[in-house]
Amino acid sequence: MSVGPFRGFAKEETLNLYNLLVLIYGPNGAGKSSFCEALEFGLLGAVEEANSKRLTPAQYLKNAHVNRYVAPVIEGVNSKDETVFVSPNESLYRFCFVEKNRIDSFSRIAAQAPAKQTELISSLFGLESFNSFVKNFSRDLDERHIDLAGKKGLQLKEKRQQLAVYHQTIKDNQEHLELATVNEQNLAKKLSPEISFQQMLVTLGSEEEPGEIQALDAELQKKQPDITDLSVKKLEESKAKVEATHQVLSEKSAELEKASEGLSFKQLYGAVLDLQGTSENQCPACKTPLEQVAQDPFALATTELEKLGHLAKLEAEQIHAKAEFSKAIKSVHTIVSTCVKYIGEGENLLLAHIVDDAAELGWNWWEGLIQKGEEAIPWALLVEQVKQLEQLDVEVKQANEGRKPKQEKLKKLRELKEQATKLQAQRNTYDDAISKAQKAIDAFDEDNKELITEAEAEKAVVEANKQIAGSYKKFVEMLFEYKERLPSKLVADLGELVVQLYNAFNRYDAPKDQLAVIKLPLASGERIEISYKSDPAKFFDALHILSEGHIRCIGLSILLAKNLKTNSPLLIFDDPVNAIDDEHRKAIRETLYKDEFFKEKQIILACHGEEFLKNIHQDIGKKAARESATYKFLPQRGESHIQVASFTCPPNYVLAATNYLASAEYRNALASSRRALELLSEKAWHHYGKHCDKRDDMISVSKRAPHLPHDLRALAENLKAKISRSKAEIPNKLEIVGAFESLLGVNGQDPHWLYLNKGTHEEADRDEFEHGTVETIVLSLNALDKALLDHRLQI
Repeated sequence: MSVGPFRGFAKEETLNLYNLLVLIYGPNGAGKSSFCEALEFGLLGAVEEANSKRLTPAQYLKNAHVNRYVAPVIEGVNSKDETVFVSPNESLYRFCFVEKNRIDSFSRIAAQAPAKQTELISSLFGLESFNSFVKNFSRDLDERHIDLAGKKGLQLKEKRQQLAVYHQTIKDNQEHLELATVNEQNLAKKLSPEISFQQMLVTLGSEEEPGEIQALDAELQKKQPDITDLSVKKLEESKAKVEATHQVLSEKSAELEKASEGLSFKQLYGAVLDLQGTSENQCPACKTPLEQVAQDPFALATTELEKLGHLAKLEAEQIHAKAEFSKAIKSVHTIVSTCVKYIGEGENLLLAHIVDDAAELGWNWWEGLIQKGEEAIPWALLVEQVKQLEQLDVEVKQANEGRKPKQEKLKKLRELKEQATKLQAQRNTYDDAISKAQKAIDAFDEDNKELITEAEAEKAVVEANKQIAGSYKKFVEMLFEYKERLPSKLVADLGELVVQLYNAFNRYDAPKDQLAVIKLPLASGERIEISYKSDPAKFFDALHILSEGHIRCIGLSILLAKNLKTNSPLLIFDDPVNAIDDEHRKAIRETLYKDEFFKEKQIILACHGEEFLKNIHQDIGKKAARESATYKFLPQRGESHIQVASFTCPPNYVLAATNYLASAEYRNALASSRRALELLSEKAWHHYGKHCDKRDDMISVSKRAPHLPHDLRALAENLKAKISRSKAEIPNKLEIVGAFESLLGVNGQDPHWLYLNKGTHEEADRDEFEHGTVETIVLSLNALDKALLDHRLQI
């Protein structure tokens, strides 16, 4: 990987990361996190810490001294052993990274916010892309996606629905016609029970072919004589009225004439009283004030008028008599005029007695009418003509009485004609509707010939589309069902591996504290639940019952299980010393480097614990240590750039002893050998304890003092003897015993042990170490390391 400028790297630095195991050591602040973040950015395309701090890549990744950053360049080797550039791929490399924040997120997933829980659960089961993929499928294929009904068929169906309307129109109107026929026949029966409707129409007639209606109408349209309403009786009554009113008028006129001398005084007194409104306080004649005159003129006039009151009554009676006489004589004149009008003016002598001016109708006119003239008495002629007109009135009235039945008949015939016309109009309407509907039906196939052909051809396509839609629906149902079952299946597989890893991390706990089952959350709001091997059916909330160290083991187990399940190509562990408590570090090292879980996986581990790094080297053995790459990030002393260096002496004691032997540094070779034997004896002890038989003796080791470690030689002697005598099938038993015999000697007097002691102590004038003896010690340690390591690799 080439990195820089980037975070703590001010300039470009190239690190060889091709080894299966890469170890980075450095104190806090030396740049280990910058190294891991460079890998994170190069493999994922983003840095989670930058996102959590809401900083842009330019803000977070730039080196503060040069104020910029360059994306790291990572090269790798593919399956064809070709060197290729590695591009960011979050789905492939997401679970390659293990560090404290990620461990805490997954160990405390139930304590996260709902949105964060959902995100972690989705990533945990790798369902983001799959869920997004499934979400894009609709439950059914409908008309929005595929033609399942046939567009042409639907158009034809819609048109055929209109055709059905036409058929219904014909049916309905035929029913109407049947009803109309009944109504027509019923109407014809009203004219005559024996005729049809058409015969009735002929009988009634029309303008083109007249019938009874036209004949009756013509007959009744003929003008009839007027009724004069005259009679001899009325004439005689009028005559008596004239004479009586004339008698009254004569009498009243005579009485009035007698009293006429007082008429002028009456008018004078009336005029005086009329002036009272304008001359109320003075005499109207001389203008003398009333209080000065001898007699009040207004009082005098009132008194005199009261005396002449009967004169006014006579005048009124005379006026009434005149009116009555005029009315009576006008009545006679009207009779004369009527006779002249209807009898004729020709030689009618009564014509001479007709006047235009009503003022001429007086007593003289009357005397002329009743006195004998030169030829005859006009009155007698008038009586004769009145008799004639009276007889004519009788005849006209008789004639009018004979017209009434005809008028009633004409009225009835016209009513029948009106109803018949309505029925004809209805029939025409029904016939027209039937005709139009039938034309549309007859023309349908021809008008829609092309559409019918297209709809028929479309049927095969629609049928195929329905099969596609049906298959699609089955597929989607299976897909969604699989989506629902997938988390449970994944959690079962993943949970089993999480339990294995957790128990491996806690291999030194009591058996009852080993996990049996873990239930990982499938949805937001669910908790991590665990059960122990002592009672697998009883589950507990992990956050409630586990210690902080064990909770982190849960998170680490989840991350590493996902790394294995997703076949992530490598594992990048950022400072496990910070992430894991002391109690679990040894077991975690053994899980990573001794167990089979990560045997073929590249591991890049950065830490600030020198002892942790040293222990890793001892655990992996000399061969793996030689094939690993170990870098040391030195503390920055005035430099603005991360200082990268290699170890001068390998942290693996067997490898260091081998290297010192090769360079003839015997004292250093023996010092590393002594340390190697201490660690290898511990491994051999565990090896014996794991594979020995129940009948075998236990290892017992003495101490010189309680505060001192156990005696190394005593432990080595004990191991050699117990392993040698064991009846159990202890793997690589002969190689282990042989290595101890070479180091201890058959009887314990071999010089090798003396060298192992002397190589760790200072002595004055000490003899030089012999190459052969030192070589035997180093080779024996290599054999013991290989025997213990080969057994692990064979499991």
